[in-house]
Amino acid sequence: MEEIKKLVQKAGPFRIAIVVMCGIFLLLLSCGGSLFGESDTTEAESIQETLQQSETTDSLERYKGKMEQELSELLQKVEGVGQVQVMLTLKASNEKVTLKDNISKGSDSEEETVLIEDSDRNSSPYVIQEKEPEIEGVVIVCDGGEDPVMKREITGAVSALFQIESHKIKIMKSKEAKE
Repeated sequence: MEEIKKLVQKAGPFRIAIVVMCGIFLLLLSCGGSLFGESDTTEAESIQETLQQSETTDSLERYKGKMEQELSELLQKVEGVGQVQVMLTLKASNEKVTLKDNISKGSDSEEETVLIEDSDRNSSPYVIQEKEPEIEGVVIVCDGGEDPVMKREITGAVSALFQIESHKIKIMKSKEAKE
């Protein structure tokens, strides 16, 4: 404690006040202005990105579930298939195609995305088409899964519906199937 008193007396109150002010200034700089009510844009962007990813994941899961259910219901109507369980895997998420505008400047031409503004003056790309995600593989477990004719029929139907190669379709017999 004695050493601190000697250090304060030696440095003088003016120099100590300057050091304290510099410390406060550095603290304010590190806060990025959030102490004054300014929003931290990187944090807000991070939260918005997380929400968009969550919405995309939910949307993909709903799409996948709907396709699985529709395929399952369709296959159950086919004679010899019996009870069906379907699992799909998706290659990628859905894709939004935006409107592009070609701008010619002399001999050069540029392509720019057309933006639209909402009432809050937020701009976003003008989407002209939304493509559903591609289905990468299908697994089907059904009562008639061991019959080669039934496998061929199911493979042909799935291949026609989803435009995927037959080697990406796996059909298996259910263990609950009656012998």
